[in-house]
Amino acid sequence: MSNPNDPRDASLETRVTFPKSWSREEHDALGSSNMMLSGLIIVTRNRYLAWPGLFLAISGAINQHPLRTKDSPAE
Repeated sequence: MSNPNDPRDASLETRVTFPKSWSREEHDALGSSNMMLSGLIIVTRNRYLAWPGLFLAISGAINQHPLRTKDSPAE
């Protein structure tokens, strides 16, 4: 009745494991400043402050440590 390659089959589930090089730093100044700016945007309802917030969010996503493989320790 069911196909052996059915992705919904519970017996085919595997645990998600991330590479060891994907460790993140605890303190991220860009992310913290972006959260403060986002809170300021919400409180003041200033639509023009949303553009720097969007820029910081995209910049923070691009500059995350896992994307910079040259900085990861050699294993």
